[in-house]
Amino acid sequence: MSRTDSAAPPEANPQVRPPRRGGDGPLGFVWSSVVMGWRWLVRMRTALYLLGLLGLETLIATVVPQEPNVAATVDAWRTGAEGPGTLVSGLIDLVGGYDVYGSPAFLALLLLLFLSLTACLIPRIRAWVRLVRYSRPPLTRSAGRQEVVARLTTSRGVDEAHRAAADLLRANRWRVRTETDAGEDGVVESGPPPQVAAEKGLWSREGGSLLFHLSFYVLLAAIVFGQLLSFEGQRAVVEGERFADTPVSYWTYGPGRWWGEDSHRGWILDLEQFHVDWVRDPLAPGAGQPTLFRSDVEVTRPDGSTRQTVIEGNRPLVVDGMKIHQLDWGYAPLVQVEVDGELVYEDYLTATATDAGHFRAAVKAPSADPDLGMSVFFYPYAPDNEAGEPVPTGAPFADAPLVLFQLFRGDLQLGRTPQTINELDTSALESAGGAWLREGAEVDMGDGVVVRFVELRRWVGFQVSARPQIPYLLLASGMLLAGLWPALYAFRRRLWVVAERDPGSGHTIVTVAGRAFQRPQAFDDEHAAFVTRLARHLDATPSDADDPDRILEPVSEEME
Repeated sequence: MSRTDSAAPPEANPQVRPPRRGGDGPLGFVWSSVVMGWRWLVRMRTALYLLGLLGLETLIATVVPQEPNVAATVDAWRTGAEGPGTLVSGLIDLVGGYDVYGSPAFLALLLLLFLSLTACLIPRIRAWVRLVRYSRPPLTRSAGRQEVVARLTTSRGVDEAHRAAADLLRANRWRVRTETDAGEDGVVESGPPPQVAAEKGLWSREGGSLLFHLSFYVLLAAIVFGQLLSFEGQRAVVEGERFADTPVSYWTYGPGRWWGEDSHRGWILDLEQFHVDWVRDPLAPGAGQPTLFRSDVEVTRPDGSTRQTVIEGNRPLVVDGMKIHQLDWGYAPLVQVEVDGELVYEDYLTATATDAGHFRAAVKAPSADPDLGMSVFFYPYAPDNEAGEPVPTGAPFADAPLVLFQLFRGDLQLGRTPQTINELDTSALESAGGAWLREGAEVDMGDGVVVRFVELRRWVGFQVSARPQIPYLLLASGMLLAGLWPALYAFRRRLWVVAERDPGSGHTIVTVAGRAFQRPQAFDDEHAAFVTRLARHLDATPSDADDPDRILEPVSEEME
């Protein structure tokens, strides 16, 4: 393909052209409608509208509970037990507001947005590549009529002036075109005069704009496919115990729609020991603040290889592409409950901290008859007073652990009412008294019930996540920044250097003309700096010829 002069940037988005008639009758009407719809879809303005609608849908998903995440809450909204009422809930359900990311409306908007972006970007990229490969700076026939003009007078020859100008422009990364096909006097009979034409900002500004828009393409694709392929699960592990990366091991399980059970890696994590400490001096700065929060773990891969490492607050562990974070921790007292000599409960409680300074847990023993439940309050530091009675404090270090509990008998209502592992629904239970225990002690609660506080450990809450979209999100961010900078600050400008011999004086008159399509003030400074450098190279002085027509006879409008 032959090289062509680069064109000026468009002034504004072209208007939608009227549809070409595809014939009379219903078929022609349908065809015309399809053509009009496609032309509307491929406009960048349409892509912005679609992006705004997707943002609105995402906003709905942040304020309305989503069924894939909190199905129980959505059921409560639908029945009117919670939320804005059954009428509003029905409207939300009608538009797919309880599962925004899986609703047909969201998927349709997403598909239209990708189509619109693709249809917008492909022609622009193709035009930009063609421009980069085949375009060249245009010549001018009337340098004196450009927006910015300066003239120099020098005793150097015409060719030397052109060469000096071309060298200076190339050194400053301008695209340079030299046309010096003229006589020795530098004058041609017709057409543009011998000159050096240069252009800058053509590739960077449009290229930056394209890169900026492509970053949204990558960003959207990463978000969509990331939601489909990602996974997040949580599990609490007591010191000395382990858990495996299998679907049934997690307490909370949040897979993407394309995350299958066979997507798990199958590794095993053993929590060997958890280290935690605080600023214990009550008078020291930051008293009570944690100073250590670390898990010593061993990871066993499916091939049998093991690895001992640590997990800290800002130092997650990555195993086969899955990232393991420490989320929470607490104390895990081992509690045994016997009823009539039969062991009905034995497990480590995963007691969680409360604002009151103690830890809270629950014991649920449905194997007892009737059911047995205990509300457990754990105080890490409860030293004895002079009377030998424990005094609970809010100190977090376990130097004097104490378990307080309230015993209940009746119906635990497991599976019928929502309750977490540390919550006890006492609506169908009756109190059977309470007691306290030190580590290693037991208490007889009467009616054949014996409760023991066997030992104390700690538990750590781990969050396991797989987010394959993270590298692509970083790539999109880099593309956005790399494209935004030239799109905002690069500007297209052209510059012409025309040297001609003045028959009267015998000197060479050098005209330096330019035009900026954006940021004209910045171009004025750049033009003045170039004129100064060129004058220094040519030992030239500013010309006193103010009439541009005396130097270059304007023929017609510039060739663009």
